[in-house]
Amino acid sequence: MNKMKPKDPSSFEEGDGDEEGVEMKGCTANVMLIKDNKIFVANAGDSRAIAILADGKVEELSTDHKPDREPETSRITKAGGSVFNGRVEGNLNLSRALGDLHYKANKELKPEEQMICAFPDVSVRELSSNIQYVIMGCDGVYETKTSQEIGDFVLGECKKDLNAKLKEVAEKLLDAIISPDYMKTSGAGCDNMTCIIIKFKHTN
Repeated sequence: MNKMKPKDPSSFEEGDGDEEGVEMKGCTANVMLIKDNKIFVANAGDSRAIAILADGKVEELSTDHKPDREPETSRITKAGGSVFNGRVEGNLNLSRALGDLHYKANKELKPEEQMICAFPDVSVRELSSNIQYVIMGCDGVYETKTSQEIGDFVLGECKKDLNAKLKEVAEKLLDAIISPDYMKTSGAGCDNMTCIIIKFKHTN
């Protein structure tokens, strides 16, 4: 296959792309590693990992990277950008992502100093028997329900049927939060939705 010479990121415009379909798009990353009885969660963007504890309470294992939260706002403004309406340059509603090269084109700044950077935050937590489930999902999953409400829904479905398949529980969750009508919800519940539910072996 013929390869095209990559474009200089600074020459891209929003929505631009070459013949191979390379566009100015981006994605978030939320990754979990379990090692040495610890849970490591690396997060870049506004996808989120949450844990459902034995008492039903939900603990957030990652923090969303939103433009109007520190230190995100400071980095964006130092890079010459602005935040209004909760968005970078009034466009992106997240402050870290893979891709989105248009916001990473300042050659005088290090990668981690760009308006949008891909550097993750990493949280570490002991893996204890108190953790029953972990739910990992992109921002669309948490758009219309809080983390606790998501946890309550999943726990409720699992208690209804102790042999419930997590795939089916995830499907029910997405069915419950997806918009039934774009016009009626003003777009809420129409964002991308990807979800993984993890049940730990010590869970009865």
